Amino acid sequence: MAMAAVGDRDFVTATREHNARERARFVAKLDALGNHGLRPLPSEANFVLILFSGRLTAEMAYNGLADRGYITRWLPGQGLPHGLRITVGTAEQMDEIAAALRAMAERLQ
Repeated sequence: MAMAAVGDRDFVTATREHNARERARFVAKLDALGNHGLRPLPSEANFVLILFSGRLTAEMAYNGLADRGYITRWLPGQGLPHGLRITVGTAEQMDEIAAALRAMAERLQ
């Protein structure tokens, strides 16, 4: 199945375009948060790495998103206890995650 998916150029192109579009929208939503200490790093991958330096920590965001049913990757084992990796999903999922991060950050202000 994986070989068939990779061999399907239309699928690969559509997936690449979806990831780029949703990643950019998600990063723009995070940038719009202003001074909450969330810094998405530039990426061309299918995920966004966010560094946390404000009151909302990566661990708190990881747990808060998990409580909402989202599995992300908190990175203390990789030497980034202030980092959270979020894989690009659907537009709806990315909007919900951005809204949840905003709510968590604003609650701590």
